[in-house]
Amino acid sequence: MSERQLPSTIDYSRVLPLSIPAIAKRHRFYPKNGSVFDFGSTRQIRIEVASQSALLDAAHSYLEFEVINQGGNSFGPDIAGGMNYFARASIEQGGKVLSRRDEINRLHASILTPCQLSSGGVATDGIKGSRLAYNGNLAASINVAPNGQVADAYCLAKHNSDVYFGNNFGHRFTMAVPGGLFNQDKLIPLPLVNPNQPLTIVLEVGNSRDAGCWAAAGIAPAALSIRSVSYTAQLIEVGRDVIDQFRGVQDQMGGQLVLSGQDFEYSSSPVIAGTTGQLNVRLPVRKRSIKSVFWCAQSNDLANTAGPLADQSVLFNLSFAGSMNIASWGLRFGSVVFPSVPIECWGDCAVPAVAAFRRGECVMNLASAFGTLGWENPTGTLSTITYGTQQGGLADGDNGTGPGVTVAPESSLSVNVCPFGVSTEAYAREITESGVDVETLSQDTYLQLNWDNGVNSGAEDKIVHMWCLFDQHYYFNRDGSVTFSN
Repeated sequence: MSERQLPSTIDYSRVLPLSIPAIAKRHRFYPKNGSVFDFGSTRQIRIEVASQSALLDAAHSYLEFEVINQGGNSFGPDIAGGMNYFARASIEQGGKVLSRRDEINRLHASILTPCQLSSGGVATDGIKGSRLAYNGNLAASINVAPNGQVADAYCLAKHNSDVYFGNNFGHRFTMAVPGGLFNQDKLIPLPLVNPNQPLTIVLEVGNSRDAGCWAAAGIAPAALSIRSVSYTAQLIEVGRDVIDQFRGVQDQMGGQLVLSGQDFEYSSSPVIAGTTGQLNVRLPVRKRSIKSVFWCAQSNDLANTAGPLADQSVLFNLSFAGSMNIASWGLRFGSVVFPSVPIECWGDCAVPAVAAFRRGECVMNLASAFGTLGWENPTGTLSTITYGTQQGGLADGDNGTGPGVTVAPESSLSVNVCPFGVSTEAYAREITESGVDVETLSQDTYLQLNWDNGVNSGAEDKIVHMWCLFDQHYYFNRDGSVTFSN
């Protein structure tokens, strides 16, 4: 007979072990290449992060900066917060790029923010119930939530108020550093990094017209300016003996200390207006463990549009996307199709008696790509109000309510989104490298978009933005260098 054991709630013999001595403190690092960064001239912000006695707790550290509107018109930022203003983010060391994320403003605005920012489980339940909801064309104010929806249920509709960001006014933003090395659960051993080649945060500013919606067209690239930039780092001061222990681990591991994280690789491809049948969109990615693939489709033809939408500055270019009327889609890794049955996202609907965007299967696969399928609220603010719904504006294009409707909203309307995603992991959200290995695959990887005879890609040229989430390892070497593999 096995020995009976006390429940943990009344077992008073268990005592927490002592940790090594350490002191937590905050330290601010500032850019080395200036203090004012105008969008029209300065493309990079560079911040060096270094310490000979402390570990970096990146999970509790953040960037802070001020954005000044100097474009002459009021401005409503897109939904990605501070990420709106940066087209690329990198982590470098000694001239080497360790982590790089392209189109991070678009990635966060069109996919990560709406899918991960919670507004309650009702939104996702509405999608799973396959209820249709169309947005009304309510003009006058861009602070209006169509169909009487409260701002939070409408994907933070009030973010784009016309009076939010007046001319010559500024607003402070805080955000985490995007990048695999700074987005993992281990403390970063700064004392193991060559002090003459410190880890460097590199932020590349985007285009003022892409950052949000302006009250008038013709906004210059330099309409925004970034100032008062700092990185507030949570540093854990440890003794010299602890650092020596780290070096001992390096010696035991062949001269390397290893951290594991995840990152995104970006690619894009055009879709010609009126495309029908099957289109294979190439993903030029060569990684050992692809965990998920995310994508969205946006108009590539807005600059040629007549009327009030003739300039991209009056549009929410980052967040807005459409379904393109695709009947189904899937991924092909070499000769393997994933998933084995294509994901259906367009089909006939009895009421109304038109083709309609099938959100249910799309949103379930999107949740699986995030590893949140079993959660109470797996896809954040997505709902039938925000996900692939109709907006007034352009005379052609499509976004989920049939051929010939709009691809992007005009400034009098609130943002809606249409992200897609699929998990490629063999095991559900394991910390192991369980994703698809295409590093040495002789054949290419493709996103397969399929249109049946009843629908097509619409009347506008599109561009498909794709991000592959993959595992990556970072090696802190005995000589003070940092390298990576994926």
